[in-house]
Amino acid sequence: MIARKIIEGLVDTFVYVYIKNIGKEFGGILKSINEFDNVIIEDKNENLIYIPLSEISVITERR
Repeated sequence: MIARKIIEGLVDTFVYVYIKNIGKEFGGILKSINEFDNVIIEDKNENLIYIPLSEISVITERR
């Protein structure tokens, strides 16, 4: 599991998130992490994606 502190340091940056056992990545701006440990990402179409922190295998920052 990714540490909550790492996610909090990436707020308002463009990231790619890789999900366990899916083989798919989600990209967008990391908006926040809520009290239920759900990572909230906004994609290019301004849709919000909620991903449980426990399901994230890799998170990469894009520059």
